[in-house]
Amino acid sequence: MNNSFRWCSIAFLVLAAHPASALEQPVIWRDEDTGCAYLLTPQGGISPRHRRDGTLDCPDVAASTGVVENMGRDIARGLDALQREVERLRERYNRP
Repeated sequence: MNNSFRWCSIAFLVLAAHPASALEQPVIWRDEDTGCAYLLTPQGGISPRHRRDGTLDCPDVAASTGVVENMGRDIARGLDALQREVERLRERYNRP
């Protein structure tokens, strides 16, 4: 193995270990009209900022609206309906 290949391999391993170190952190911006917070990226992207409980970071949104809990409940209902449908199709397929 020659020296240039060895140095390239070491440099690649070091850079692969820290892929996100070159990315800049988004900046939090709050709209003066609505009071809602947004995340602005240096690349020009914008997205609404959410609180830890999943609600939007806006003053008129109650902190305990339970968006995450409601979403989990809706997903569970959908999975139950899907499971019932699969069972119905399995019974229909297994009939003689």
